[in-house]
Amino acid sequence: MNIVASGARYRVIDDFLPPDELAEIRSVMQHRRFDEVASVIYPETDGRAFRSRGAVLRQDTGTPTAESREQDAQPAAFRTILGELGAHPDMFGAPGEDWSAVGFSFWQYPAGSRLGWHNDVATGRLGEFVFFLHEEWKASWSGELVILDADPDTVDVDTTGMSAMEAVEAKASQASHALTAIVPKPNRLVLVQEGTIHCINRVDPTAGTTLRQTMTGFVAGSAPEPGKRSMDRLTSLLGSDQAP
Repeated sequence: MNIVASGARYRVIDDFLPPDELAEIRSVMQHRRFDEVASVIYPETDGRAFRSRGAVLRQDTGTPTAESREQDAQPAAFRTILGELGAHPDMFGAPGEDWSAVGFSFWQYPAGSRLGWHNDVATGRLGEFVFFLHEEWKASWSGELVILDADPDTVDVDTTGMSAMEAVEAKASQASHALTAIVPKPNRLVLVQEGTIHCINRVDPTAGTTLRQTMTGFVAGSAPEPGKRSMDRLTSLLGSDQAP
């Protein structure tokens, strides 16, 4: 694995998993049930996407917590992913201190679908990762993860009268910073800092039946006292909203 791109709010790591771990996690994904979900950004125009049931991984063991009700044998890739997240404390904080678990789901975007500009802000979230799992992707198929690599608070835009989503898109549209487009290359891991404005470009019709497939997860703050886990933390981990 190697870091091939890095910005103020993101990192791109290519050839992330060895072949055996990549094959194993793809097998886990293929055996998941996927449900069609409406976009929470622009449901009329974003198109359809498909999401698996969410699960929560414990940072200390790489195994699911009781919150996830996950019963499958755990691939080594889960521990590899958690280890990589822990290797970037400047983005997510220290594992075991600032965060103790990661929630994830598998996602599939068919040709014609996209996800509008958003920032994935939720209580307790420290950041997220996107891991591309499809076996092939051509640049002409689009579907890029596009990032505004700037602190949203520094983008001065008059958002009076705008909805939250409109305000996010206005910042992406009017920021002086150039947007960064990350091609969904297979076995590519992208780390994104909390609150970063981003979107998914529409998957081109030339992709045909090929699905843009990802494992997407959220890093959340350490758990409250035992027996006092909050619904806010579960929402932050499992991501009740749509994800890249």
